[in-house]
Amino acid sequence: MFAWFALSALLVFAALYWLFFVKPAQQRASAKAAARAGTVRRAVYAQTQPLQHDVHLTGPAYGALLRLARGDRQKVEFWIIEVQRQMPGHSRSDAIALLAERTAVPMAATA
Repeated sequence: MFAWFALSALLVFAALYWLFFVKPAQQRASAKAAARAGTVRRAVYAQTQPLQHDVHLTGPAYGALLRLARGDRQKVEFWIIEVQRQMPGHSRSDAIALLAERTAVPMAATA
């Protein structure tokens, strides 16, 4: 009789332990893995999309400069800042337009 009560108590204890400790830990681990996988998936999707030719965030002049710099935005920003330093009083959009005009002349001469 004692063995039956001991075995029943052990089974109830094991079921409660699994229900309150093991199962929630597994759910937390799977949720973390799913969150990490979702983050990686979004980052890869954002990094592999090509730029469309006619769609530019700051206009076609900036897009022409970006094509000239072969997609290096840091180089384009450096060019814009240099024009603004050399010619004070020009806004960012004026500097972009001026650079686009300067780069369009050599391209037209070579075409």
